[in-house]
Amino acid sequence: MSSKLRSIVGRLLQGYAQRLFRYMGVTVVNTIVGQSVLFIFHAVIGLPGMLANACAVAISTIPAYLLSRNYVWEQPRGDHSVGGEIAPFWMLAFAGLALSTAVVGVVDGIFGGTWSVQIANASAYGTLWIVRFLVIEHLLWGDSANGNSDGPQSDEKLAG
Repeated sequence: MSSKLRSIVGRLLQGYAQRLFRYMGVTVVNTIVGQSVLFIFHAVIGLPGMLANACAVAISTIPAYLLSRNYVWEQPRGDHSVGGEIAPFWMLAFAGLALSTAVVGVVDGIFGGTWSVQIANASAYGTLWIVRFLVIEHLLWGDSANGNSDGPQSDEKLAG
């Protein structure tokens, strides 16, 4: 690896390492919550894979948002901006829902079974994981977490 490439990688790790590791921790928690809810809806209640997946995503997005906002990007409690934080976060979540539901629908139709549905769900979300981190970092909370006041502001601040 060239020294220039090592320098770039080093700067990226230095700038993102703490939040990236916290994001990994939130991902582990969210995966456990989401997969547990998916299992309950699909295996216990008996919902079809696509519906079970949609319900699991809708439920698991709430703790994912709160943990990401408060723990990963250390935003102040309270002061949630619907247009600047909640809507974009949920749009990312539902982009993941659309992709994972499509993948789960195909896999459920071909293979059936709870394990194949759960693997399909996890695979779809795994592909979006780093994209979500970068979008959240650069468009939602990263700038304000780095001390830049140009980040998203609450709706009240924008109105006032």
